[in-house]
Amino acid sequence: MKEFLAKYFIKTNIWVALCFAGMLAFFQLALYELNFYVLGIVFFGTIAVYNFTRIKTLKEFLELNSENRPQILLTYIGLVCALACLILRGFELKTFLYLAVLGFVSFCYNLPFSNLGLRAIPFLKLFLIAFVWAGSSVGLLLVVHHSVIQYQLLFFSVFFFVIGITIPFDIRDQITDEPDLKTIPQTIGLKSSKILAVTSLILSGSLFYLEFDNWNLFACSWIFTLLISVYLVINSSEKRSEFYYSFWTESCSLLPLLFYLALNLF
Repeated sequence: MKEFLAKYFIKTNIWVALCFAGMLAFFQLALYELNFYVLGIVFFGTIAVYNFTRIKTLKEFLELNSENRPQILLTYIGLVCALACLILRGFELKTFLYLAVLGFVSFCYNLPFSNLGLRAIPFLKLFLIAFVWAGSSVGLLLVVHHSVIQYQLLFFSVFFFVIGITIPFDIRDQITDEPDLKTIPQTIGLKSSKILAVTSLILSGSLFYLEFDNWNLFACSWIFTLLISVYLVINSSEKRSEFYYSFWTESCSLLPLLFYLALNLF
């Protein structure tokens, strides 16, 4: 089962796209209503961006003839499907511009065909990921529904949540990452990195509760997710398997939706 998931979901980046879309669906249910066009943009856009950054050369991308052929095909499929959802939904100009900025930042995070990218700037990697994920979930919904001045605490709750669950990936990569990258674990060490991650998750829970000011199903689902996230952070190390991070830790983004759906059954 692990081999199947690793080959067809993790390596293709379908799993991370599914988890990302799941988190967006959770906030759609919490704030407004499900919109499958918006979910499609995020799901297929994530597939396109994540697979595109795995391609090594422009020639490889254009010729469709390399060991990365699945990633190239998924990039094309993701782009076409995301654009189709975008056109069918019929967004306003400001939403197009907002999505363009997020797409540009995501593209520049790890520029393909080069060793450049925003992730190479010391200390910036973690915060860029958190900004894009918060901006593509809560931020996107606020722009679409003309509610930009609302739910600021919720935006930062997601921001700190992503920081908390991303630090374990830096713990995993601290040996292979270039020293000049200066990730959190490289700079402050393993123990302090875990403390920072747990602190970020606690801050996320506090901001989430303050936004709603009551223990509704959404707040409970978020807190349950944070508890599992804390457990995964505490037990993370560079010796853990790739599956521990790419499947279980990545799954934290999907957990709020799963908990919410489960709690609704009782």
